[in-house]
Amino acid sequence: MGIRYILVAAVVILGALVTPAGAKPAAADPGGAPPPVAGLSVDEFRDAFVQRDGSALTVAGRPFRFSGANVEWLGLMNYGPDPSAAVPAGSQRYPTEYELDDVFATAREMGATVLRSQTLGDTVGCPLCVEPAPGQFNPDAFAHLDLVVAKAREYGLKLIGEFSGDANGAPAPDQTSPSADSHDWYCTWRHRPDCGQAFFTDPAIIGDYQRHMSAVLEHVNPRTGLAYKDDPTFAGWVDGNNLNLLDGAPVPAVENWLRTVSDFFRSVAPRQLFVNISLGGGDGFVTDSVLRLPNVDVYATEYYPHWMPLISGGNRIDGNAPKLHATAAQVAAAGKAFSAIEFGWDRTDFSTPAALRDFLTGVASDPAVAGDNFWALQAHAPGHGWQPIPADTGCSPTCEWGEDGNWWALYYTGLATASHDAADMATRAQLLRDHSYAMAGYPTPPAHSPVAAPAVTSVADGTVLFEGAAGSPTYSVQRRDPGGWATVCDHCTTDAAGGWHDPAPTTSGCYRVLGYNLDGVAGPLSRPAGTCELSEGT
Repeated sequence: MGIRYILVAAVVILGALVTPAGAKPAAADPGGAPPPVAGLSVDEFRDAFVQRDGSALTVAGRPFRFSGANVEWLGLMNYGPDPSAAVPAGSQRYPTEYELDDVFATAREMGATVLRSQTLGDTVGCPLCVEPAPGQFNPDAFAHLDLVVAKAREYGLKLIGEFSGDANGAPAPDQTSPSADSHDWYCTWRHRPDCGQAFFTDPAIIGDYQRHMSAVLEHVNPRTGLAYKDDPTFAGWVDGNNLNLLDGAPVPAVENWLRTVSDFFRSVAPRQLFVNISLGGGDGFVTDSVLRLPNVDVYATEYYPHWMPLISGGNRIDGNAPKLHATAAQVAAAGKAFSAIEFGWDRTDFSTPAALRDFLTGVASDPAVAGDNFWALQAHAPGHGWQPIPADTGCSPTCEWGEDGNWWALYYTGLATASHDAADMATRAQLLRDHSYAMAGYPTPPAHSPVAAPAVTSVADGTVLFEGAAGSPTYSVQRRDPGGWATVCDHCTTDAAGGWHDPAPTTSGCYRVLGYNLDGVAGPLSRPAGTCELSEGT
């Protein structure tokens, strides 16, 4: 590629010259993708708050319909999904900077404008959580969230945070089994075993929840100089994931709770959106009375024929979603915005790519739908390969029902799982990309973004491991031979291959790797790694 490495010593390095796992590669310029919204520059989009104008949303004075992904793990890995053998309960960690760069670059390549992440605010009750003990807030957790927010802004993406969400991967309050929701801890700390009712009615527990809201919203990010409530990177905040799904609290009690907490939110963060997703509120059971609550901006729903063919009003055979569109019309008629804040993309929700395409076309053509986010986007793993499949049971006994990341976890360039082959996943990912660009106002999707350089992380016994580049389906490997660099692997390895093994390794063992975007355009080469002769002209 004409790259010349100017080196200062003529020595032989004994051992591996590698980039440490998790190190940040040369990030792809976010400008490699077109601006997030047609007609706005990246800076105009970054600096503007998303606002509601009746049933529509705007940004920088322009109509705005968002699309993107749920990336549950941005704030804390292994907190929300069910534990598995590969990811046991209690194995929480903060994502690396490489994982953040990778998923944000992937989202921009996919045309996303808004990412929702439950762990951007919802984590309670674990040592790495935002609130590990009642009223105690974790500076390390906030330092990580600060990095997430600053990077989202850098990449030209907006975020939706959350105050209560899934907590199946964290130890339960009684330390014996996973909990269902992060807010269960408030009930435990208040000695209220009847959490399904008490969360919505006990003034002390409501006060605990509002204290958590305030701590998150008023936290000042030293990377930006802005409190989260004053940062336009946040489009809005969700009250809690599927609140009252299984609790059976009376709808009037949930509505009273929703009025209380949405009023409180508006008093703290008047420039950001308050999003409701709860039974008795937004999630498929919108009532006329709840639509009159003045400080709820967006009523959101989930759409999963996998889980709820009757509730969702759809099926897996076609992309028709009559109940979703009827609810959107009901919300819009009341002068509020509607969002499909979670929807399935996979074959257990839509049996064919054509059915998924029809669903997405229906959403894009319905002006009452202000936005949508598919569930859920994964990233490359530090070191090599992809992040583990969340909630992985191997689809035992089947992928057709039950909770398992084999059906819902999306790896952008395609990964074979117990539910998908890699080609099917990759095809559906491109349908999601086409849809996001349509929602952003682009009549046709643009060329695929340039990819960054991979980072070689290990060279041992002729096996080369590398951290992948967002949007690259294949990679080539070059080896430094006596006559110069030779391509010894031409588009012959992938992120799922477990690395590349040189069938005829040389004593030099010096390698570099490059990826290609989905249009076949080569990206930059990695730094050379291995036992490399460092000399002028290498």
